[in-house]
Amino acid sequence: MVEKVIMPKLGMMEADIRLSEWLVKEGELVAEDQELCEVESQKITNQVKAKVSGTVLKLLVDEGEEVPIGTVIALLGEPGDDISEFS
Repeated sequence: MVEKVIMPKLGMMEADIRLSEWLVKEGELVAEDQELCEVESQKITNQVKAKVSGTVLKLLVDEGEEVPIGTVIALLGEPGDDISEFS
């Protein structure tokens, strides 16, 4: 089953959050609670962690890109899981 990694809300007023750095690569195995990326708003820098163990199937946002809170930024799952709806 594909697990969506969502851009979190960091503070009260932000509309968009910048993904500053990926800490993983596509195809890499990750553990639950492993840091996947660093994100930042005007006042806060934070890490997004994996909620499940699995393989990084797809990174959907480039480093330096600003995206709205709630945007799917990556997909985790098992090799062979269908992610075509996210392409």
